[in-house]
Amino acid sequence: MTVVAIDGPAGVGKSTVARTVAAKLGVPYLDTGAMYRAVAWKALEAGLDPAEEPAMEELIGRISFELRTRAAEAEVVIDGFAPGPLLRTLRVDAATSRVAVHPRVRSWLVARQREFAARAGAVVEGRDIGTVVFPQAKHKFFLDAPLEVRVERRLRQLGGRNAGGRERLKREIQARDERDRRRRASPLRHDGSYETIDTSAGAADQIAARILRSVRAAETVKDP
Repeated sequence: MTVVAIDGPAGVGKSTVARTVAAKLGVPYLDTGAMYRAVAWKALEAGLDPAEEPAMEELIGRISFELRTRAAEAEVVIDGFAPGPLLRTLRVDAATSRVAVHPRVRSWLVARQREFAARAGAVVEGRDIGTVVFPQAKHKFFLDAPLEVRVERRLRQLGGRNAGGRERLKREIQARDERDRRRRASPLRHDGSYETIDTSAGAADQIAARILRSVRAAETVKDP
């Protein structure tokens, strides 16, 4: 079973790279961020404060949460509904890192991530995949890029915005980075078991090709 862990902060291009790597390896792609976004979205829909730990623990205790493989990707289905593009709004963006700090929410979602990858392997993207979810994974990659590069990428994803919107987005990404790195449950970090890649140094397909070369080299069984 092949599990490739791809970690990194917001806006480094993890999703694009991970999708390409998964397609080339013939295993499903799992965006764990979408799982946290789904919980955040459900909390907002229910009028709950994502920062309130008891409310989030009560929420995960009563919702139905599934990961379904659709077109070689894991699709999040919550209470029978696949929110899809509704998860990619600035409002959900801001709520997600607040949900992600809660230890019980994280452990609840980590169990589902492991269950999904155990079926047939996966390329799993997130912030704690190689440190917490699959610490024994042979293939670990930490993608990073300067803040300005990440802001520009996120702007393109959002269809472009004016200068005021750009500055707001920059502040939001900085705040998200800070929360992700400081949270007590599974902070964003990496160690010597990772291969670190600066994604500002190449296009997504080049980064994916580099990861694929590394994975395939590690998977090759050499004759004695």
